[in-house]
Amino acid sequence: MRTMITLALACAGLAATQAAFSETLRCGSVLIQPGDDAWYVLEKCGEPAARTALITPVLAGGVNGNVYQTAFTRSDRWLYRRDPGQFRAVVSIGEDGRVRAIDFPRVRD
Repeated sequence: MRTMITLALACAGLAATQAAFSETLRCGSVLIQPGDDAWYVLEKCGEPAARTALITPVLAGGVNGNVYQTAFTRSDRWLYRRDPGQFRAVVSIGEDGRVRAIDFPRVRD
């Protein structure tokens, strides 16, 4: 029974470690992660293969259950095509100019 508990805890730790690495992008010898500045990403990773600007409305609730738009927020998505055998990387840049998220979509070019 003790062996099963140890094995379960080891697997849980491995899953947590994998989740931490899933939002890290390696550009040469540098690791890019959420919170890094967009200019730093450009300096270390170069220009992305594609850029997409997303404009999203900010909604607020009013009296009587009405929902209305109060403003817009802008974010960018940068696509990096990497070496053969590696998944593409999509870096989401928030309105504050910092990396919000890094995703590795599982699609083929």
